Amino acid sequence: MKNDQYNVQKLDLHDVCAQFGTPLYVYDADVIKRQFEKFNQAFLGIDHKIMYAVKSCTNLSIMKYMLTLGAGIDTVSIPEIKMGLKIGFKPEKIVFTPNVVEFFEIRDAIELGVSVNIENLQNLEAFGREFKNSCPVCIRLNPNMLSEIESGKADLSSLNFVSINKEHYDDVSKEKVVAWHNQSKFGISLIQFDKVLKLVKKYNIRINGIHLHSSHVILSEEVFEKGVKTVFKIAKLFDHLEYVDFGGGIMVKHHPDDTVIELDKIGKILKKEYDKFCVSIGRKIQIWFEPGRFLLSESGCLLAKAVVLKTNGFINFVGTNTGFNHLLRPMMYDAYHEIINITNPDGELEKYNIVGNLCEIDNIGTHRLLNKVRQDDIIMIKNAGAYGFSMSSNYNTRPKPAEVLIINGKARLIRKRENFDDLIRNQIELDF
Repeated sequence: MKNDQYNVQKLDLHDVCAQFGTPLYVYDADVIKRQFEKFNQAFLGIDHKIMYAVKSCTNLSIMKYMLTLGAGIDTVSIPEIKMGLKIGFKPEKIVFTPNVVEFFEIRDAIELGVSVNIENLQNLEAFGREFKNSCPVCIRLNPNMLSEIESGKADLSSLNFVSINKEHYDDVSKEKVVAWHNQSKFGISLIQFDKVLKLVKKYNIRINGIHLHSSHVILSEEVFEKGVKTVFKIAKLFDHLEYVDFGGGIMVKHHPDDTVIELDKIGKILKKEYDKFCVSIGRKIQIWFEPGRFLLSESGCLLAKAVVLKTNGFINFVGTNTGFNHLLRPMMYDAYHEIINITNPDGELEKYNIVGNLCEIDNIGTHRLLNKVRQDDIIMIKNAGAYGFSMSSNYNTRPKPAEVLIINGKARLIRKRENFDDLIRNQIELDF
């Protein structure tokens, strides 16, 4: 806020809303660049790639801006791969990291020439039968392993990865740090690692990468160091290794009390273990990362209008012209997003529930102190750059908002607001 108004690159957000309407996603290119450079700087001295996680924001202009910064892309579907190729990413700058997909998607990705990551035994065996060692493949391990390290119940760096004791695994699995990991479907579990090695030997599969997407539960340097040592221990088992992929998920602060890991500190830890690993195998490998949230979250906000003010006698509600159809994270994950009344920054603080306009429980934020809200005030929902628009829907038959990128001091439309014709475009009306 400057001179009692909220700006992005000196542009008054009220003017941006007047030009493009609300609800509106706005991204700041300067913040994206800042985050990219910060990430890059943290891992200087390590041969690394930053593969932007396209799923966090699939806008072509955002992807193209990442290309200008020097990023590659992490994709999770064939259309995402094709989007990347369309705007100029070379196949070697694209990694395909799907989850429980039919094998034809693995085959299609290989034909497109991108790096492929396999996260289940079924597809690994299908890959072995069809391709054997004719092309390399990366395997993704279950992130659950780092939860166990973090719980203090297991020291996985000392386990025998060729034959893991299932009784020990069951014993240490009783307590988890993050509830999400109790039901994680991602990756190949370590209790199946002996089966991975058997498939590799049976089909002569050339494993060129190890992938572990777990950084969103790594909140201390100690845990990160243990995790890195564990991954490198596994990596030594593969003679054709070219890279280790530490995935993404590195958090940024949404709430002032959030705990996040400092990139500079983990960069130094990784450099130390990376150097030791490369010496131990007698050659250099690459380290890959797949950040999405870290690069995009703070760059974006969702701007909405306060359209209805009401109370039920106990709670004051600010009804907006958006909802979980545009920003799903608060309802799906109970995620916290800071909310600000940018139109009345000097107003007296009052407590509100900020809600959407869907015919569902549709809380964007509850029990929030905002400067007094009046009808037509603009409400800013912060940290909405990642997993905002990309998770939006047309629920209640409402159109998706427009997207704007502010770059070089100008607000550029990068996605048109949907209209009624867009909503019914692919429907077929039968005659009865």
